[in-house]
Amino acid sequence: MANLFSALNMSSSALKVHQAGISIVSNNISNMNTEGYHKQKLNLGTLTLDLPIGNNVYNQVKTSAGVEAISVTRYTTTFIGSYYRDQLSDQAYLDKQKQAITDLANMFDELGGNGLDTALEGFYEALDNLNQYPSDMSARINFLEAAGTLTDSMNHISQQLNDLNTRGVGDGSSPELLEQSELNTSINSLNDYLQQLANINKQLSNSHTGTLENNNLLDRRDLVLNEIAKLADFKTTIHDDGTVTLTLGGTKIVSGNKVLATFDVQTAEKYDEYCQQNGIDNENECNAVIRLVKENGSVIENVNYRFEGKGAIGGIIASATPGNGISANSILENLDTLAQTIADVFNELQTRDGAFYLESVDGKVQLSNTDLDQYVIFTTSDGSAEVTAGNICINSLLTEGDGYNKIAAAYFENYDPTAPDPLANIDLNAVGNANNIIAMIDTKTDNTSPAFDGIGNIPFSDYYSGLLSKINAALTSATNAADAQDAVVQSLDNKTAEQTSVDLNEELTDLVKFQTAYSASARVFTTCNTLLDTLVNLGL
Repeated sequence: MANLFSALNMSSSALKVHQAGISIVSNNISNMNTEGYHKQKLNLGTLTLDLPIGNNVYNQVKTSAGVEAISVTRYTTTFIGSYYRDQLSDQAYLDKQKQAITDLANMFDELGGNGLDTALEGFYEALDNLNQYPSDMSARINFLEAAGTLTDSMNHISQQLNDLNTRGVGDGSSPELLEQSELNTSINSLNDYLQQLANINKQLSNSHTGTLENNNLLDRRDLVLNEIAKLADFKTTIHDDGTVTLTLGGTKIVSGNKVLATFDVQTAEKYDEYCQQNGIDNENECNAVIRLVKENGSVIENVNYRFEGKGAIGGIIASATPGNGISANSILENLDTLAQTIADVFNELQTRDGAFYLESVDGKVQLSNTDLDQYVIFTTSDGSAEVTAGNICINSLLTEGDGYNKIAAAYFENYDPTAPDPLANIDLNAVGNANNIIAMIDTKTDNTSPAFDGIGNIPFSDYYSGLLSKINAALTSATNAADAQDAVVQSLDNKTAEQTSVDLNEELTDLVKFQTAYSASARVFTTCNTLLDTLVNLGL
């Protein structure tokens, strides 16, 4: 009778164990497409009773209590660690750089006819037409319209570059624009993940290793660590109980179930005020500054450098920092120089001594240079003395009324403004006298004027083409670097998947194994139960 009870208990425990095995298989199959899920396996062991055995076979049988579930193994790999997260951080940084330069390149749509090169070509074509018909009103108006198209193109590209920079890190002064920036969004996401990690740490510390609950928490922990690595590079310390301590530059950020420090962002203007108030040399070049705010309320005002070269946050900062390779800021600086040079070159030719425009006096057309210095071709829309790609515009005096007549089409080299009657002394046939429009046309290839110093004494189109070449070269380099890093991460993902992902064939094999064992245990249980009923009915 005792042996029947023992067999009944063994079959009963076997039913529970193999049912648990079926549940584990079912859990694996259910999560075979779940991101970050690691397949699990039920580990079985012989259940023994603490009884004296001796050499008696019956006693040995009595000590065997069947099977027990010892633990649940979570399949993992050495690639899920600091090395993998380091590669993820590099990938996010390079992908962000690639995206920024791609956005930059898309602004210069030369193939679509919307680029600056097209506007420059149209400007010189209008000059050619004006040279052929210097006194024709439509030719003059067409020239001013072409010049306006050129300035509009520069204004548009400048605005796009500023918008790109603002979208990344704000404009340096507006809290509202900073709040909407990609950097602020990423910092908020980072803070959320830090809190999630602290919550997981708390749950891990209360769970038991080798359980289904613990393994699922480890999956969630690794997913959160991966997301954090994509944003920034932290030192990660994983403890025996699975909890994690995150450190940035020696400062603990997450430890146990607490977030010891979070991050926020302030404008460059706000940080500059802080530096002035505290006598600190402000070396920040970005429009936004990341602060580290500790749990006790103390603040490290500028930790931008802690994010350099790693993660999406580092990529955003790098893409918005002047002097850091090809960026919206660096390209804008080049365009500003080009705009200033164009204004200097053509304004100098328009207003130089010996330049004249045609003026109608008492029904007669005659040469004049009265107040010519007021009729520069290019000026600024904001009234500032410095010309930029964002503020360059056509002088409104040339576009209002008959202002188009003030385009200085004539030039006389032997003009002497100090003579009693300067115009009377002009020899129209003298060597050196020329059409002033021709001098403007010659700037397309002749870059000997000192005004070209700002762009390295090369033609406008060559300077702009060189700028495009730099952008394309940077895009190629960034694309190659990002693609190579993507391949590294993909290779690690594939190797990890080989060891941790759910294999349906394996799971079906295990399912059949557990089902068979469960059915067999059920038959043993049924048989023992029947025998016990029979013995009870017999009164034995």
